[in-house]
Amino acid sequence: MAQEVTRAGKQVLIISITRDADERLKSLTPEFYQISAGQVKKIIDTLQNMDVREIAIIGKVSKDLLFKPMNLDTRAIRILSRLKDRSDSSIFKAVAEEIESAGITLIDQRLYLGRLLPQKGVITKREPSRTQWQDIEYGMDLARKVSELGIGQTVVVKDQMPLAIEAIEGTDEAIRRGGKLCGGGAVVAKAARADHDFRFDVPTVGPDTINVLMESGVASLAIESGRAFILETEETIHKADRAKISLVAV
Repeated sequence: MAQEVTRAGKQVLIISITRDADERLKSLTPEFYQISAGQVKKIIDTLQNMDVREIAIIGKVSKDLLFKPMNLDTRAIRILSRLKDRSDSSIFKAVAEEIESAGITLIDQRLYLGRLLPQKGVITKREPSRTQWQDIEYGMDLARKVSELGIGQTVVVKDQMPLAIEAIEGTDEAIRRGGKLCGGGAVVAKAARADHDFRFDVPTVGPDTINVLMESGVASLAIESGRAFILETEETIHKADRAKISLVAV
């Protein structure tokens, strides 16, 4: 994201809200700040002081932060106190309102990262088997329903039976749980809700995802075309081809 924004001729300011930021980010701008995700006032003050007009929020922040109230400032606590629940969509909406009330526009991540969005079709050399296509259809329908409920985006299925549903533990752990139950050949489906807010999150897979699929004996991975990122696309496809895993955008 930072590289693409720079290529577009815009000045970049980066605030890292996790401890594991890639060191290469620091080389892209002299304006690099490390601020905890729970320090909302400090983040917004920094953006306003630097006259930032638009921001992109990208990457993963674990929701277990919400179980550590000592890491939250009063502005973050006030945001949480207004929520009807603590689903992703409720949190995203409240944070967006707080940011935009400060005169800052929150942009769709896909605006600068369209090249990471796959077109519809089989992306790898190996196509799913007939049975796996049935599991893909079933799995995508189930993943969309689970996403609508605000639980997660990923499901693991085999023979049209759900093996694992992603929740707060994340995609990789859900895949591992599902893979252990079926002895190989499972299908993983990842989908977003119909009104998904792509300003905060775009479902994402990449080389690390393929590593977990290999470890778990998964046969096929299905994602949504135009609504999911494939990071390091060439490496991801090459890894999947070597492992004879089919990658499909539906």
